[in-house]
Amino acid sequence: MPSMSFEDLVSPHNWRSFDDHARQIDASLSQDIEIALQQNEIVRTEARALLKDQFAVNQCSESDLQEAQNKLFSGQVVAVDGTHSVFEMLAGIRCQIGVATTTYENKKTVGAVFVSEQQVTAEDTTVLGILRRRKKSQKVISRMLVQAVMFYMERAKALERGEEWLMFNGELVPQPLRTGVGSFRALQPCLEMCQRVLERKKVIGVLGKSTDDELLSLGLALNAGEYISIRSYREDLDEYVEASGLRGNDRRDMERFNCEWADQFKVGVYRAGGKAYVFQAHREHFDEAAQLVVRDSMFQPLRAYPLLIDYADALCSHMLSSSDFRRMVEFKLAKAGMLDSEQDEHALRRR
Repeated sequence: MPSMSFEDLVSPHNWRSFDDHARQIDASLSQDIEIALQQNEIVRTEARALLKDQFAVNQCSESDLQEAQNKLFSGQVVAVDGTHSVFEMLAGIRCQIGVATTTYENKKTVGAVFVSEQQVTAEDTTVLGILRRRKKSQKVISRMLVQAVMFYMERAKALERGEEWLMFNGELVPQPLRTGVGSFRALQPCLEMCQRVLERKKVIGVLGKSTDDELLSLGLALNAGEYISIRSYREDLDEYVEASGLRGNDRRDMERFNCEWADQFKVGVYRAGGKAYVFQAHREHFDEAAQLVVRDSMFQPLRAYPLLIDYADALCSHMLSSSDFRRMVEFKLAKAGMLDSEQDEHALRRR
């Protein structure tokens, strides 16, 4: 149970005038951060003993790292990342979706697509038909759909490549591909695409933004160049099924997928610099996968995240800039005299 109730949080006693807040925030924030750092130090020191007792703490040797570097620089590893830009209009979402694949041999490809609500909805141009489609419940394109298309195409583009290893930014089986994408009923093709990826075995998912804070906290106890295996990927995917609300054939398909594939993959934590990250890899190639992500992350010790993934991300951001796409849409709306009614409310606020 939390030490402070909801009633405490909204109590007038805990709310101050702005002047009082301004005088006290610096000291309050300093005290709060000091407590948090003390807790991190407790985790780091005491969890180290726990790690050694309950997990195998693996250290990448110099020869392991050299071999991993050779594979990276000889173009045996391809990194994949996607990007999407969304502009919401009264007539529905307009979006640009792009995918980049890169290696250190500078073999890079980019694929992109423009998607709009009008491309996937019925062509009923009566006023009632238009208004019906513009109801929130009737809009077909959602941010979840945009993400699912992006993740699907990341995997499709990766599988077109001939490199030995595939490295993905995020989970091997991303959450948007497990949903079925609403009315599109797309769970089966999404799982088939994920199966094709998992069949490759030499695949890695590196989670730049993991919600597993307990795993990242264990990472505080790792030294640079160390990694551990925590659990089967099956636990994560089974937990999703229980919380997802999937029913009928979709639930059976997801459960069957988990039974057949998820146990073959492990979830681990590695640390190459100041920050630890969660990663996923096949049981048979887990150590080699860890060595590759550790070595690649050591190229940027401050961020300590695979540089090859960041390379793909930078390529996407440069060639498929979200701000450029937004400006393009706004320019066309302004030219048509419709920018005022379609522009994002935040852009019109006085600062």
